[in-house]
Amino acid sequence: MMVIAAIDRSTREALRSKAEHVESLVGLGADAQPAAAEKLKARRERRQEWYRRLENAVLDLANVLPAGTEDFGARQLFRFLIELRRALEADLKAADENGRVRLAAMKMADVARRIERRLAHAVLDDSEEAVRYVFDHLDALTATELSRLLGVSTKTVAAWKAGQAPVRQGADRVKLVAQLVSYLRHSMTQTGVMMWFENPSDHLDEKSPLELMDRSVSAAWQPLISLARGGRGQLAD
Repeated sequence: MMVIAAIDRSTREALRSKAEHVESLVGLGADAQPAAAEKLKARRERRQEWYRRLENAVLDLANVLPAGTEDFGARQLFRFLIELRRALEADLKAADENGRVRLAAMKMADVARRIERRLAHAVLDDSEEAVRYVFDHLDALTATELSRLLGVSTKTVAAWKAGQAPVRQGADRVKLVAQLVSYLRHSMTQTGVMMWFENPSDHLDEKSPLELMDRSVSAAWQPLISLARGGRGQLAD
């Protein structure tokens, strides 16, 4: 498990950038198909250069992680990096006809994505960051809708938006809403996200997420996170 709550914001952002870089490099090489006229030597050289850049990116990320190479995510990346290297070495035609190169690369992309997601959620453990995240990603909602979502008055919403008041009232609820929005925003419109909070769900005994949060934020945390993750096929991080 990656321990990231204690590190500062700039370090978290640097880590996220490095994880995203690993993911982009994986996609860059895994999706590239050899041109028909490209000679075997040129294909091998291109893929060797891609692997070298990817290996350096993984090492760069692992060196900055709090637990270094002992981090679970880093160990997984190294494991799949070895799998990728062996697949490349066995692929004499440099065409990945059996899909082993692409499969190993996809595994690495998934791990890098999970590392980036954990870092993103760690940022949202700060109530000030969390409320800014909600405002940024739900900017089309009215002050009334935001106040209903965050469980505070429209006056408080306005003060938070203007940076005129610290986020103390309902801080846990703010952080929960931000976490939920981070899962939902990729597959829903802003209106859809608001409807998700308002509508009863059979997974919640016909209660709405807003009802659960109004009753108890602490009790609502786990069922709502599970529901939001399940909606995106993310049952674990």
